[in-house]
Amino acid sequence: MRRPLASLLFAALACACPGADLPSILNNGIDYVGLEEGSARLGLRLERSIPQTTVMLKDGAQPVARLIDHSRDADLKGLRVFLGDPVIERGGKFYISRTDYEFRIVPRLRPDLAGPPPRQPHVIAIDPGHGGTDDGTENRTHHSMEKTYTLDVAERLKKLLQAAGYAVVMTRETDVDVPKQIRSEIANQANADLLVSIHFNSLYPNTKTTGVEILLFPPRTQRSANSWSPGEKNDAQATDAPVNAYNAWNSVLAGTLHRRVLDALKTGDRGEKFEHLGVLRGLKCPGVLVESAFLSSDSEAERLALPPYRDAIAAAMLAGIQDYAEVIRRLRPAPISAPGPAAGTSPGAAPAPATHSPPTRPSAGP
Repeated sequence: MRRPLASLLFAALACACPGADLPSILNNGIDYVGLEEGSARLGLRLERSIPQTTVMLKDGAQPVARLIDHSRDADLKGLRVFLGDPVIERGGKFYISRTDYEFRIVPRLRPDLAGPPPRQPHVIAIDPGHGGTDDGTENRTHHSMEKTYTLDVAERLKKLLQAAGYAVVMTRETDVDVPKQIRSEIANQANADLLVSIHFNSLYPNTKTTGVEILLFPPRTQRSANSWSPGEKNDAQATDAPVNAYNAWNSVLAGTLHRRVLDALKTGDRGEKFEHLGVLRGLKCPGVLVESAFLSSDSEAERLALPPYRDAIAAAMLAGIQDYAEVIRRLRPAPISAPGPAAGTSPGAAPAPATHSPPTRPSAGP
């Protein structure tokens, strides 16, 4: 019963977003809101930058976002994020699509205004990509297969999560091919509070590109990143997928994982992008896919062959999950229960004051 109730709550409070009543314009049928008004609603200040096609959002003197006219490529707190629609300028004013404002800008810069948060995470679903007859990508020099590394990193992450007190469900624990929709159903059946799908990237015949890439499921009406390439068709979908109930929190989770993996590996930032991924579509909890390295790069394949490097990836993912859990904890602090009478006191005696410190790690079990 918990998941249907949560979905109803998200739908009922969708209008609580601070962008709900912002003035808007239509551009190619897409609803856009004024970026200046939108940033003011979040307690931020908009400032034109150089070149004049660029604007900064600032929290006091601190820049927290950079956006560019006619571009989807944005910077949110130092992380590269691809918006679902390009920013536009009209009559000297900058506009951002309402969908990007509500599900990218607000969650990342003011998560306290992003609507009701999910529950504090206790059950973590780990999805080792590929498996069985599906090898994923393969490094042609070192003959290392993606499916092997995804399972290895997943097992390392599982041990770290369990040591930190989380319950863990794996979508596969051996070299088997699990259909994508079954992977999300495994997470749902376990009442998972979030899912991290582990993959490694490829751009053959390009063997030079390296870096970290994070993939999210697009909100309804927004396109996948690949569909913006020349000659590709608009693949935006007209109806919500189950995972779209968590659009804002997918973005929060993507940001915490993105920062930790990027900081740990110190490779290129390939950004957060939208893709209509089958493993995420049916989720009834937040979920993202992490591509932490390119197997098509010989240099990254060499590093991936080293167990300490795979340890570093797993440790960064753990830290990202813990950061996400801390965001939720701040938004949903544990209730303080009234203490009962102390032993040896009369029923009418006033109880001694109790201190309360919310745990920084969840207890074991769901």
